[in-house]
Amino acid sequence: MIQIYQLINNNQSKFYLYLKAAGSAVILLFFLTFINRPDEISYKLTLISMIVSIFTTLFWGIIFTNQKFNKNAAKSLILIDSAVIYFLIYPVAYFNYAFIILPFLLLISIVFLFSKRDFTIILISFFLMFTAACFLFDILNVVEKSIFNYSVHIILYGLIFGVSKISINAIRELEEKQEDLNAEKKLFQNKYANLERELLLKKQHVKSLDKNVRKKDIEIKNILVLSDQLNIRDDSRKALTSFLLTAIGQIGSSYAFILKKQKKENDFINVFIQKGLRGYDLSKVRIYLHSNLIQILSAMREPILVSQIPRDVLYDDEIKLINNFQKDLISPVFVKGSLAGLFFIGHKVSGSAFKKEDIDLISIITNQLALVLEQTQMTSEYHDFYAKTLRAMLQALEAKYIYSRGHNIRTTNYVNIIAQKMGVQGKEIKDMVFGTLLHDIGKIAIKDEYLLNKEKFKDDSIIKKQILQHTIEGSKILEAAGFNKTIIDMALHHHEFYNGKGYPHQLEKNNLSIGSRILAVCNAYDAMISDRPHRKALPDTTAKEYLRYYSGTQFDPDIAKIFLSELENNQKMLKYQ
Repeated sequence: MIQIYQLINNNQSKFYLYLKAAGSAVILLFFLTFINRPDEISYKLTLISMIVSIFTTLFWGIIFTNQKFNKNAAKSLILIDSAVIYFLIYPVAYFNYAFIILPFLLLISIVFLFSKRDFTIILISFFLMFTAACFLFDILNVVEKSIFNYSVHIILYGLIFGVSKISINAIRELEEKQEDLNAEKKLFQNKYANLERELLLKKQHVKSLDKNVRKKDIEIKNILVLSDQLNIRDDSRKALTSFLLTAIGQIGSSYAFILKKQKKENDFINVFIQKGLRGYDLSKVRIYLHSNLIQILSAMREPILVSQIPRDVLYDDEIKLINNFQKDLISPVFVKGSLAGLFFIGHKVSGSAFKKEDIDLISIITNQLALVLEQTQMTSEYHDFYAKTLRAMLQALEAKYIYSRGHNIRTTNYVNIIAQKMGVQGKEIKDMVFGTLLHDIGKIAIKDEYLLNKEKFKDDSIIKKQILQHTIEGSKILEAAGFNKTIIDMALHHHEFYNGKGYPHQLEKNNLSIGSRILAVCNAYDAMISDRPHRKALPDTTAKEYLRYYSGTQFDPDIAKIFLSELENNQKMLKYQ
């Protein structure tokens, strides 16, 4: 994602040209729709729109494409495009779902290409122009249900802009953090190169040195190699376990453990991982960040023997804690200048005291540990952002369609259980869970007159066809928001049939992903036993019989069989009912 953003940032003029070309293509399609009716006003308006759009696109392509991005010219063209969209295209194509593509392209241009100050001004102009157009066409009775259409478009624009803005801000923050990490990594690599050169020079003169000194040189090099192999995607517990094992083995300690904040909201650090410590329960150990012990260690900023920590300013519980580790060494870990954790190194198995080279080695390990903790912190912040995005989307859906409340959670529970039963593991299950939570997000784009219609309808009715459009709309929303292929696919294909007679692409059997096939079964069952606008909930026995009857046609027979079996035997399946 960061690479894509950087590519756009480095080719802003061409990116804007591509967006304008895409908009011209959409307007051309509208024009072709009315080309057989040259006497109608729709034909004339779309013809003018097409001419203006193609002219401005060629104007930008010829004059500005190979130059540095000209913000003033782009602002003017965006305002022209806005006027064309809302005063020429909107009155004749507002009812067409493809219309939303035009303002979507403008919003993408505004978010990706302009600074905060510039896009605020442009965005206000954009919405004022849309409001003025809606007010004008309402007076002229050109647009049906003008207030409703205005409200729907405002909601969609707000969602598109909000998701785009959140995504671009997150990408920019990650880019800044990535740049900081790259700078630190480069600095560390330079230090490593210097150490390697020094090591090479020393090796030329160490033939007469003590064997233990040569051993320490090799140990330091091994630690540096371990650091060079770190990757931001590595599991933090595995990386930290490697550090502890290295420290214990290289220094000859009896044990080692690391304390850090487990949750963002905690005001204390506790044991995150430990190796070798027996006969002492660390599970309840907490050191509060405002404690005197933390203040002392923050001031030290380097490894210190526990026995050297002054006791006269400590509280009784702090004294009790450090008394258990009198012969140990403790090293504070800093991330961006703030204390992020503590690194305890147990006393040596041999009983000998820590030497200067031991402390130097621990300092190196602590610096590497700081990098791992920083990576963990970044990953946690990204997960928080991802969760907030999911929550916002679900709240938007539930605010529009009250019948989705509870449905997504129950269906997600079913999908999670069935996927595990079928041997799906790791990230794939996580993506299926997110895909299930968001599979109906497209319903926010469906008109209430269809979505909340209380009349019973047949499979081939206009109402059902309109409602099924939520699969396509949902995939568009999720793709625009940057979700991955599995999540988008589940939103798009959860109404496909196993025999290829479903919606929207009539895919069958193995052409359907396992996530879509599992969701199809779970979603259908929960929908049947839940109230809907046009009917009350069906009995559980009726829903089960429906799954059996359509197994092999609408549903994957293997998945349907597993699902029905789990309903009978797995109490977790009923957890959220």
